[in-house]
Amino acid sequence: MSSVTAAAAKTGVADVLEERLIDAEYKIWKKNTPYLYDFVMTHSLEWPSLTCQWLPTVKNAGEKASEHSLLLGTHTTGEQNYLMLASVNLPKNDAVIDNRGSGGSGSGSGSEQQPKESTTKAAASNSTTPAPQYDEEKKELGGFGHSAAASVGKIDIRLKVKHEGEVNRARYMPQNHFVVATRGPSPEIYIWDLTKHPSIPDDSSPFCPQGVCVGHSAEGYGMAWSPHVYGHLATGGEDCTIHLWDVNEAIGPKSATGTQIKPLSVFTGHSKVVEDIDWHHRDPNMIGSVSDDRSLLIWDTREKNPSKPVHSVANAHDADINCLSFNPISEFVLATGSADKTVAVWDIRNLKSRVQTLVGHTDQVYALEWAPFNESVLASSSADRRVAIWDLSRIGMEQSEEDAEDGPPELLFLHGGHTSKVSDFSWNAKDEWTIASVSEDNVLQVWNMAEEIYAGEEEVDESDGAGEDQLLGEDELEED
Repeated sequence: MSSVTAAAAKTGVADVLEERLIDAEYKIWKKNTPYLYDFVMTHSLEWPSLTCQWLPTVKNAGEKASEHSLLLGTHTTGEQNYLMLASVNLPKNDAVIDNRGSGGSGSGSGSEQQPKESTTKAAASNSTTPAPQYDEEKKELGGFGHSAAASVGKIDIRLKVKHEGEVNRARYMPQNHFVVATRGPSPEIYIWDLTKHPSIPDDSSPFCPQGVCVGHSAEGYGMAWSPHVYGHLATGGEDCTIHLWDVNEAIGPKSATGTQIKPLSVFTGHSKVVEDIDWHHRDPNMIGSVSDDRSLLIWDTREKNPSKPVHSVANAHDADINCLSFNPISEFVLATGSADKTVAVWDIRNLKSRVQTLVGHTDQVYALEWAPFNESVLASSSADRRVAIWDLSRIGMEQSEEDAEDGPPELLFLHGGHTSKVSDFSWNAKDEWTIASVSEDNVLQVWNMAEEIYAGEEEVDESDGAGEDQLLGEDELEED
């Protein structure tokens, strides 16, 4: 056997073993969902989405549900790509759906409305698998804590807009959620007014964004709207630059379709790909950027075409830096995520050293977002198929040896429902602790961890051990 054939065989065996491990982990997670979550919804998309973001809109959807909106995209080759808007029916805040009477069917008629705490103790065998979302290949994909009969858990694509190439990222403008910016495989950034597009486009309809931002010489992912100035957008790209745009001329009532927009300013301080960018939530002139050159840079947007940042941190991580996020509540705090598998927390007042290093992922960290309702809570997603929830207020808390084996005290929760790399996730600002996450295997999950996990110590103490003996581990899985 040649060395090439032997290497190929070894790789094939490794892939099979990894697939079996992922499948085993998923089955354990699936059986434990009633104890770990207030609800989980799993939906198989037609194509993978590289992006997801909740919109700040909520509508009443009946006695038990409220309708939320989620911005998604498609990633496919050889087929038409779309920017999409989905409606997601979530349980109302004061109660969730309990499935114990539904006989394991998402369309069962025995669903009842129960207090949140009872939901997390439902029998594992009764976690639901709504038929419309069932994936034959995955076999076990489904949901827990919702019922199709009550409209809770319903996920529908209600708007599709033709997009040129896959949607790398889509973000709505904070001052007008109908205005959306997208990035694809081309250097241009597209600006859309969703009110000017039909729900489902005709096959013959052209690709027609309201605005096209022209200036980058390569594609990218980094993109952030100003929360302070209407229509101002910052973007980063593989051309190592950051561009600042004013898109107002493309979204006015008399604007022509396809209006070309030139940058207001170009920032040239990075030596490699600019992976991510974010706008400070208090200072209207401050943006931050991170790059494959391992640097964290802070910029003043009032400077015209600057080549030097206001603050810079060289070698902020030991590998490429993929993401950053300014804390929306605490004005001096920001976080960065890296290919070195860590998340770093920084204080802008002293960038000489990081405040904290968060260790818990086993692969590259690709996305970060602070919780909109709690300044100490941060989420991160990774190529390790996990979304981690961190609570910085727990740093330094005493742990038992058993708890320490699961990670540091600040690692509040690990969402293990995905079986492929998590591409993006989003906190729901209108429904506390609810997160949407998308992965490369076409899966969209909407989930809310069990209240006992993040509640105060008194509530945690009261429920200690309440369901521990029911949790299923690897030994039990092997006996199935």
